Amino acid sequence: MSDSLLSHALVPLFDTAWERAVPIGPVTDEEITEEDRELLTLLTSGLKDEAIARRLDVHVHTVRRRITRLMAVLNAETRFQAGVQAALRGWLTID
Repeated sequence: MSDSLLSHALVPLFDTAWERAVPIGPVTDEEITEEDRELLTLLTSGLKDEAIARRLDVHVHTVRRRITRLMAVLNAETRFQAGVQAALRGWLTID
């Protein structure tokens, strides 16, 4: 197998793995607010958007907008993936 063929196979594989990687260790507080941490904790506990909005005393559209933003930050396509990524990053509050 030539070096060129090997690099053509491995570089895309590495790029894909790098895009999906998460930081190792704790994340600094600058990367997430306490409000975001609370929202993620409520979301991962299984509450619906309306219940989260009542708990946070905000409009349901605000909750959905914040969830969408957090999913983008976490590079998650689903809420479940967002919860997993938040847990891996140590962003969830345990009460």
